[in-house]
Amino acid sequence: MRPAAVIAIALAAGAAVLTALLLERPATPESPPSPAVRPVLPAASVAPPPAAHAAPAEGSALAPRVVRAVLHERLHSPALSPERLEALAAGRIAPVAAALRAAREPGAAALLADLAALCESLPDSADGAAARDALGVAGRDALAVASLERLAGAVHAARATLEAGCAATSFDAAGIRSALEAGARAGDPHSVERLAFLSRGDAGRLASAALLGMPRAQLRLALDQLPGQPAAARSWLEAAAKQDPEAEALLGACLLGGCGAGPDPAAARAALESAAGHGAPVALGWLAAGAGGEDPSRWSPAGALVTPLPPAHPEALGLTPVERYAWAALAAGLAADGCFGLDLDLAAGALAARARLERALSPAEAAEGTAAAAALESRTGASARQSRGCP
Repeated sequence: MRPAAVIAIALAAGAAVLTALLLERPATPESPPSPAVRPVLPAASVAPPPAAHAAPAEGSALAPRVVRAVLHERLHSPALSPERLEALAAGRIAPVAAALRAAREPGAAALLADLAALCESLPDSADGAAARDALGVAGRDALAVASLERLAGAVHAARATLEAGCAATSFDAAGIRSALEAGARAGDPHSVERLAFLSRGDAGRLASAALLGMPRAQLRLALDQLPGQPAAARSWLEAAAKQDPEAEALLGACLLGGCGAGPDPAAARAALESAAGHGAPVALGWLAAGAGGEDPSRWSPAGALVTPLPPAHPEALGLTPVERYAWAALAAGLAADGCFGLDLDLAAGALAARARLERALSPAEAAEGTAAAAALESRTGASARQSRGCP
């Protein structure tokens, strides 16, 4: 694995200076370090919030949802038609790859590149062993343990489906790059973006992809420009946030620290809540954390473009313990439903956070927490699952 690069960002806003740190992951899929898992405290007397979303069946019935969540997270191309998605979800990767090699439609080369990257990353993706160990200890939260045990079986089945499909498929790296080059010459923005990430020093292609509206390129450009051009960086970050919940979460963190101007906690909270309502794990982590000691950097998905360190003053968001619990409960529901794909460590962190915050609620807050969690699930649960590909 190539070492991660730490980007220190100093933004002057009048007499105040914002220092934000972003730990940047490699653009190509490699084995990221598994996030540490917090211990789960015994459950308090708060009843689990009633889910507006029907609970998935045990075991293998949950596996297709996990596969779809993985595909939704990793494949970003207009060439991903419903028919191709169905075939990929069933593990029929080889015929889809063959069709993409012959296709001339926009985004076909980019989708083929995404498939190759997905298959390359599977052997190294975190298997959640640390998560299962942490939640399997006697005296841990029973609901979290039961959810993770069921999820572990589904993840194992989902991984087997994807690995079998990948094993039956061959990818020609040179051919994929040639197809991307042809797509870029034809003006396909998805091909331009993939080439920008394949050639990490190609600032021109990165700028072209950003100008063509590709949110991941816009986010990368924002990170590159933050140290010296905060106003331009914020503009790119705002553009990316309109399309990408993870970028919107980073915009919220930036706004909390200043983002080239004075700190704006109200706008930061609005951005984080919008991102969390669309299932962004980092935003869910920051909202659940508040000033309560939760480490939101552990909520970064294994394949994330960047892993942000927590904001300096999360208490400025003004979240109450009840509100924090409601966001943690939403995250735990997404985790239990397989919406975090193969990332068992991230799922365990979400389940652990719910249990810890539940434990900290007073008896009066417990009833409020249950009601707030149910209301938040009703208001945002469907959109969060839709955004993560696990409706």
